[in-house]
Amino acid sequence: MIFKYRARTAAGAINTGTREAASETAVVNWMREQGRSPISVEAQGGSSASLLSVELIPQKVTLKDKNVLFKQMATMIDAGVTIAAALDLLASQIENKTLSKAIAEIRDAVGSGVTTAAAFAKRPKIFDPLEIALIRAGEEGGVLDVSLAGLASFAEARYALQKKIKSAMLYPTVIIILTLITLGVLCLFIVPMFKKAFENIGVTEMPALTAYVFGISDFLRVFWWTIPIPFIIAYLAFKYARGTEKGRRVIDKAKLKMPIFGDIVFKSIMARAFRTFATLVAAGISILDSIEMSAAVAGNVVIGEAFKIMRERAQSGIMLSIAVKEQNIFPMMVAHMVAVGEETGRVDEVLSKVADWYDMELDEKIKGLTSVIEPVMIVIVGLAVGLVAGSVFIPIIQSMQQFM
Repeated sequence: MIFKYRARTAAGAINTGTREAASETAVVNWMREQGRSPISVEAQGGSSASLLSVELIPQKVTLKDKNVLFKQMATMIDAGVTIAAALDLLASQIENKTLSKAIAEIRDAVGSGVTTAAAFAKRPKIFDPLEIALIRAGEEGGVLDVSLAGLASFAEARYALQKKIKSAMLYPTVIIILTLITLGVLCLFIVPMFKKAFENIGVTEMPALTAYVFGISDFLRVFWWTIPIPFIIAYLAFKYARGTEKGRRVIDKAKLKMPIFGDIVFKSIMARAFRTFATLVAAGISILDSIEMSAAVAGNVVIGEAFKIMRERAQSGIMLSIAVKEQNIFPMMVAHMVAVGEETGRVDEVLSKVADWYDMELDEKIKGLTSVIEPVMIVIVGLAVGLVAGSVFIPIIQSMQQFM
């Protein structure tokens, strides 16, 4: 069988050609023996057999994947490996197929003379503007390895923050789902059995609670298909509201004012925004551009607008600490710390400490929430199940009293 191949030579040039072999593996092995890095192999007149296999459902590129990518790339560049060679090696080693394919395309773009930042910018669904800006700053300043190491640390911090939020939401979510399933099983299967038993022994007068539960059970048995409708309507309404400026503002404001969870949302946004701010300033990005990108990363209209107003004030010549102080959404401590950073010329370090402080506050909040929410959820589950069970046993007790 004739195969058409594409490979990269030791000098970095792209080489194409054809070779007769028994399989694509044989062609790959032959190319490696020749000192070339395989890119793709395609059977002549047959289907393409790219080494970077294409999946029907693309894998999601996580922050953990990015952390590993940037860390390895920074290490190789710091060791003297060329950017093209580093990308070539990473493309063949990364397990995430989506990211591997993207790195291979970036490698080809860099090999054709495109700058590293511009090559990464061609994959906007994977690499956000912040990451591209840091790569561009490092490339232009001749410290790409330093910028990539900073990106790796930044991705690691964002991943740790993401895990904290998920851990805070996981327990109550699981308990709520299990409670709904338990109540559904009781109403659809157990309660009807007791209702039929009462009818067989001639019990017709039911307590108000029992009659109410039996009514719900009868409705769910006939119209069980309506159960997901409220959730679907709520989801569609939420999605529509998020698509409008007014709705997005209302939702984002409500998130910050939620009891218990509102403070967690606020602290997580602040940690992410100030971590971004610190990373950008440390990479040499201007204060104004750093504030603008931090506003985009915030992911909340209310906090994003505070950053944008802060940018406008800083652009008009106002000191950054004063601009922060004017925004009531930021605690006074943040303004004082930024002022110290301006006086000492170490704004990036101070902003990083602000992000660390919010991370620490978030940790304490989640620990406190976990210790409180467990007994609260147990009580709620007990009341819900007990209410259904009690509605069934009340008539039984009343019937037993009549015979005594």
